[in-house]
Amino acid sequence: MSDVIVAGVGLHPWGKFPEKSWVEMGAEVAMGAVADAGMEWTDVEAMVSGAMQWGGSTGMRSGNTIAAALGETGVPIANINNACASGGSLMRAAYAMITSGMHDSVLVIGTDKSPKGYFPSVPVLADEPRPPVDMVRWQVGVPNPAYWALEMRKRMEAYGSTEEHLAQVKVKNSRHGSLNPYARYRKAFTLEQVLASPMVCDPLRLLEICATSDGAAAVMLVSDKKARRLGVRPLVKVAACSLASGEFGDPTIRIPLLAAASDGAATAPLLSESRLAAQMAYEQAGLGPEDMDFVELPDNSSWHELQYLETMGFCGEGESEKLLDAGETALGGRLPVCPSGGFSSFGEATMAQGILQIVEVTWQLRGTAGARQVEGARKAITEVYGAQANNSACILTT
Repeated sequence: MSDVIVAGVGLHPWGKFPEKSWVEMGAEVAMGAVADAGMEWTDVEAMVSGAMQWGGSTGMRSGNTIAAALGETGVPIANINNACASGGSLMRAAYAMITSGMHDSVLVIGTDKSPKGYFPSVPVLADEPRPPVDMVRWQVGVPNPAYWALEMRKRMEAYGSTEEHLAQVKVKNSRHGSLNPYARYRKAFTLEQVLASPMVCDPLRLLEICATSDGAAAVMLVSDKKARRLGVRPLVKVAACSLASGEFGDPTIRIPLLAAASDGAATAPLLSESRLAAQMAYEQAGLGPEDMDFVELPDNSSWHELQYLETMGFCGEGESEKLLDAGETALGGRLPVCPSGGFSSFGEATMAQGILQIVEVTWQLRGTAGARQVEGARKAITEVYGAQANNSACILTT
């Protein structure tokens, strides 16, 4: 079975770009990743691309649309939508294509232009016998941050977490993001500024919730044989790609559902899909959380970072605040979390954010991350959080 190597990466700045289409953004990062690998567009053997619901029918066939813009070459193209876990799902599909020997090179593309404000419900057929739950939850006024706020309230009750802990997560990640030229928000906030920002869904404040953004990222994956022919150095290896869904009895309040197992009746852990994805990745790579030099996790809100450190195995339940208080999760600490600045600094571009993480990890492992470089980085894990209990994790090593 071939090793899978990250030969090239491409990244578009995050933000709002009304003058530029998602196709232009996708084509730009695609060619950036191809060029970074020392390849030509016609060398690409296959593509996987994030199927973007906001782009209509052509968005759902995003890979074909981008290929048409660059010049169609006849290669197989797969378009995948797995909500915010799409980036990791794309990586896993491409990984399987190369490890199976099917292809020597696969281009992975995620591009997204998000609606303003909260993500809306996607329109459904008028003759549905009953409205889907995603539409119902919008009618009763339950946007995504409401789910995260409810989970944080549960955490505060169980472990004594405070509003200051939520603010500290934002302060740390904003400091990291201020060092990243691709981040949408490059301002380092103080604790006082975060706590003074408007309350959105108690206890989550405006600065503790990621914005909806436009963004694009691409990764050129190749077999180890192809990497040797290209002279890729250093070799950044994809050591694991996992995908997991939730378990029955999980007490997490899952987007877009309106009910969950009670804590007293829970037969599975909180965010069971995250725990399973991390465990699968560690087993596949033959590594553990103690081997990771840093982590890029889905800080869709400050609550996510506190919870994901635990579900990914970096500490016990209710202990992530101790790591935060001790400065261990900041640059220069024992386990830097989101040295990129995270989604807190970039914003949420559904199809692209998981690929953004892979780009950041690649730069870190190459030693080219500049002022936010994690000293001596050799191994890292990423994880993305998707609606309706799906999660993907990737481990990259040198």
